Order: sequence, then C-alpha cells, then structure tokens
Amino acid sequence: MKTEKLIIVIIFLGLIQLAACERSKLNDPEPSSLRAGADSLGNFPGDSIPGDSIPGDSIFVPDTLKGGGDGLNHVDTTSRQAFKAGDEFLITPAILQDSLAYLRLKVVTKKPYNCRNNQISYSAMNNFGTIDVRLNEVLGGFPCEAGTAPSEATIYLDRNNISPDSTYQLHVSAGGKNFQGTLRKSGAGYEISWPYDNEVIFTKRSL
Repeated sequence: MKTEKLIIVIIFLGLIQLAACERSKLNDPEPSSLRAGADSLGNFPGDSIPGDSIPGDSIFVPDTLKGGGDGLNHVDTTSRQAFKAGDEFLITPAILQDSLAYLRLKVVTKKPYNCRNNQISYSAMNNFGTIDVRLNEVLGGFPCEAGTAPSEATIYLDRNNISPDSTYQLHVSAGGKNFQGTLRKSGAGYEISWPYDNEVIFTKRSL
C-alpha cells in the first residue's frame, strides 16, 4: 500500500514539473523568435512592413520650376496681342437649332496671330435697345500651341431679351474704331442692316 502511494506521489510531482516547464516557455520565448518578431515590424525609418507592397515615399514629383521660371516647354501663355493694322472681322450670325434661346455671332479675323489656339477677348451687352459688342484684343492660348492662326470668338445673345417686331441699335467696336447698324427681330427671324463692306463685315444679314 505504501509503495502504491509513493508511485502516485512521484507521478504527481512529475506532472507538476512538466507543467512548470511549459509555463516557463510561454513566459520566456526564445531570444531568436523575439528578435524575428521585432525585426518584422520595421522599427526604423525606411524599414518595410511585411505584406505592404507600397515602398516608403513611392511618389516622385519632379521639380518643373528651374531658376524661378517655368520649366515646362511652351510659349508664354500670358501674351496679349493688339489687333493688327488693317485686319478685318467677319461676323456670321446663326440661330442655333438645339437652343432656341440664343442668337450666336461667330467672329473670325482675317489675319493670323500667335498661338494656334488664341482667342478674341470681347464683351457683349444688350442695354436699353442697344446691342453693344466690343472686340478688345487677342489672347494667347493656355498653353500656347506653337504657330499662328486667325483669332475667333463665339458670342451668344439671349433672344428672350430681343423683343419681336423691334429694331435695336447694333454697335461693334474693333481695332480702335466704332461701327453701327441695326438688328430687327421679325417673328422668328432677324434682319441686320449693316452699311459696311470692309473692316467689320456681317457675312449674313438675314436669318
């Protein structure tokens, strides 16, 4: 009986010892596994994180400004050009089929200007029975397309502000000169009375 009790005690002590060893392994991992876990976190700048396919600072933005100037290869896009002496302006009116609310005036110069994508700077106003169109200057494109081309402008007049069976004074200023005619709305059409055959020319006078 004593022998059996001794065997049971020895087995019990062995189990306790084994449990203590396993607990020690959990609380005190091997130095190599600890270092491996720490290294994988990337504790220093520039270290990569496993599984992260985007490296640090992967976006590179080149400096396009050189010496305080624009390093992009294009012509000065802020150029302003006065109308050339003796230039003429062709104005073509049209009623837009897809928009009954506007009367369009397409203006084109005869002479070319710098930048193939240039455009005419203008202002247009319908003021107390007078339609006033001012063609100011030519502006270079942004960015400028190298070369030259005639300059253009597309002007839209609100047809709702032009009363039926009424005659409006039509003023156009261009190249430092003023030109004057009339525009009359009759039903759904328009009649333009324009006494000039050069400088500012309406290519159509009846719509």
